[in-house]
Amino acid sequence: MSRSHVPLLIDLKGRRVVIFGGGDVAERKARLFSQGDLVVVSREFTPGILRMASDGLLEIVEADLTTKNGLEIADRALEGAFIAIPATSDQALNAALEEMARRKGALVNSVDREGEVVVPSIIKKRSVVLAISTGIPALSRYIRMKLERDVEVYALMSDLLSRIRKDLKENVGPQSRRRDLLWSVLSDSSVWSCLENGEIERAHEKAYMRVRENLTPDEQDNLDAGDPQEGLDK
Repeated sequence: MSRSHVPLLIDLKGRRVVIFGGGDVAERKARLFSQGDLVVVSREFTPGILRMASDGLLEIVEADLTTKNGLEIADRALEGAFIAIPATSDQALNAALEEMARRKGALVNSVDREGEVVVPSIIKKRSVVLAISTGIPALSRYIRMKLERDVEVYALMSDLLSRIRKDLKENVGPQSRRRDLLWSVLSDSSVWSCLENGEIERAHEKAYMRVRENLTPDEQDNLDAGDPQEGLDK
């Protein structure tokens, strides 16, 4: 990834994404970009792409991209496109489609080289998303594999903090106080230990106790302790 690239999370809802090609690479791209207004243009499609189309996750457009008529169809498909992904098995064709996409004002995610959009190696566990890019795909995959177990624990902590945060927003102010209370949970090694050992209810109980001991008497009165086994925001 060049120094001019900026890591971002982008909401693709309502944004047109066009993939050229219907093979395995195109299918992997389709699964990643299926949150957008996704169109896949190709002469043939994998069973996976066809299933995604039948499930309403994407639109398929049949076209032989090696012909003049196919390229005209590709040109029309790119109208209003936000991201274009030439993913055919023909590098020369991919390059021609990239140039066509740029003329239309679309960003390009290239499968043959570094384009404007670089897809990192991704770990996603509920609300926690990590994106890893090293410029060397094998290294990115290795780092992802090393981090995946830890990210599961982070996701559990995220779930826990989300419950506490909701409770605190209803009963404790200002925001700086809520931030400090959440940090007291994050800094508690016993809570982390319970999460790592799969003791979710115990972790919630300890987290709630940590929050309460840092509250003023008035704040404690406003906060319903509830039953730790039922969570923190009954």
